[in-house]
Amino acid sequence: MKTRNSRRPTHGRVTAQDVADRAGVSLTTVSRAFRPDLPVSEKTRALVQNAASELQYAPNMAARALAGRRSHLIGLLVNNFDDPENLELFRFVSAEAQKRGYHALLLNIAQEGQQVESVDAALQYQVDGLLVSASRLPESLVQRSAELEKPIVIVGRRTRRTEYSAIYCDNFAGAAAVADYLHQENYLRPAFIGGRADATVVKERAAGFVRQIEKLYGFQPLTRMAGANDYENGLRVVSELLELPKAPDSFFCSSDLLAIAASDAISRHSFEVVPKVVGFGGTLLSRLAAYNFPTVRMPFETMVSTATSHLVDLVENIETGPREMVFPCELVFGLNR
Repeated sequence: MKTRNSRRPTHGRVTAQDVADRAGVSLTTVSRAFRPDLPVSEKTRALVQNAASELQYAPNMAARALAGRRSHLIGLLVNNFDDPENLELFRFVSAEAQKRGYHALLLNIAQEGQQVESVDAALQYQVDGLLVSASRLPESLVQRSAELEKPIVIVGRRTRRTEYSAIYCDNFAGAAAVADYLHQENYLRPAFIGGRADATVVKERAAGFVRQIEKLYGFQPLTRMAGANDYENGLRVVSELLELPKAPDSFFCSSDLLAIAASDAISRHSFEVVPKVVGFGGTLLSRLAAYNFPTVRMPFETMVSTATSHLVDLVENIETGPREMVFPCELVFGLNR
């Protein structure tokens, strides 16, 4: 058995072999101890990690990628860093990835003009697979990921690309439930506020709402697009509608962030009956005490965790081929939801 070396190595940068010598284990055991997905006794794992801490050693992820053809990194691609919902998305992706011995990188795809450069920069991180939450799937990403044999899972929306898995919620049914609610509560002039007009989820939520309003009311609701899931744009669009001679008496917004913008726009006016605001997402934003509006709650954590785990299964060839999973959502009310 190897003897424990209590001194810090003097040959320069600390290596995994130095950790093995310090802990009195094999180099293979050190490698396994830094992989949460591989079976190692808790005692041995603690022994290795204590030795690594003493030597101020951190595993070289790039070297591991070259040696094992896997980096144990997955990329989460978004196209709007300013959207606060992406922070919650990344938190759930990271948590699930770490359970499987992976780490997540949050990567931004430029909206216009620089998509090829953005995609190439993202793939240079040598990620093993990609979760895509961007509103559109750039053709440059499709081509580059195919060349590099990187699996892709679309999270949060459906896709027409049958070669990719898609895991999302039933936007049509959730939006229709909002129309039912407004009708039951006797709101007469409903309006829809969306973000990007070309975003799949916005189109689906608009379609589900408009279709059900037509069925219940016999006319189409006012529909306006803010151009992005953005507070300032949402505030502007709703403020313009509130200046109409017959302003909407209710607003269904395609996200909780736009619902907050609508609520703030309404607060700047005086009404005998304050217009109703309904959001979509069930995110932390909808539970702020200052707003507390109804929202269509998605099983966000379950949906994202499922997508992340499925991507890892594709990377490790536990699963092959695309899957489509649709989660139900529900209209909820009040702070305790």
